[in-house]
Amino acid sequence: MEEKQKGFWNILKARWYIRGLKYSALPEKALKIILPRTRDCKTFLDVGSGCGALAIPLANAGKIVTVLDPSRAMISVLQEEVKKKNIKNIRTVNAAWGDIKIKPHDVILCANVPELLHSETFIKEADKLARKALFLIEGADPNADKFYYKGLYPIIFNKEFPSRNDYLKTYTILHNSGIFANIDIIDYSFDQPFDNLNEAVEFWKEYMGIVTEEHDEKLKTFLIQKLEKVRHGLIARFKKKSAIVWWKKK
Repeated sequence: MEEKQKGFWNILKARWYIRGLKYSALPEKALKIILPRTRDCKTFLDVGSGCGALAIPLANAGKIVTVLDPSRAMISVLQEEVKKKNIKNIRTVNAAWGDIKIKPHDVILCANVPELLHSETFIKEADKLARKALFLIEGADPNADKFYYKGLYPIIFNKEFPSRNDYLKTYTILHNSGIFANIDIIDYSFDQPFDNLNEAVEFWKEYMGIVTEEHDEKLKTFLIQKLEKVRHGLIARFKKKSAIVWWKKK
């Protein structure tokens, strides 16, 4: 299922996501691509920032970051992290792209927001708004297995997990618009910890849109075989591949 920009992220999912970030190599891998190419850039706009996966390390690297996200839950979790870490150079804006007027920034960044990345309108507007560079991050494998869905969909929904669009759709839009961007492919881990099996079941039910208990035993049987026991509970190991599509303004 495709995540919608509005209404997908509740506080439960937001808190799971921030916990998973502690086991994710995405920020480190992405910033290795972004920072060397933005040495002369001071201000960043992170569109669809979520809870600050990239905004916080960018701020820690000395950049001034504006985050834009329509999810109140994600912005709240980000604000908690900013306060906890005493970060002064992040400004949070709880709004969707297009709902408010945004000032130009040196760099515009958008990661894993398909309804924007697959929009010619967004790409053209973002290209006009960025002074120096743009970075778009998206999955690089249309057949990737998200959250073990390839095994779970036949068990729970009696159908195969469908393939999804990846960065090639975004790159085609750019190419057709006369923007010939660079591409860097990164591989990274994005693991998800749980206190116990019951919490893991609730995680999958939330993400798969299951509201009843009829599939609980099937989920438990499946997840017991997948989750790794660690000192403080369980962890789901995920490997991901993403494309960082970027270009500098002339």
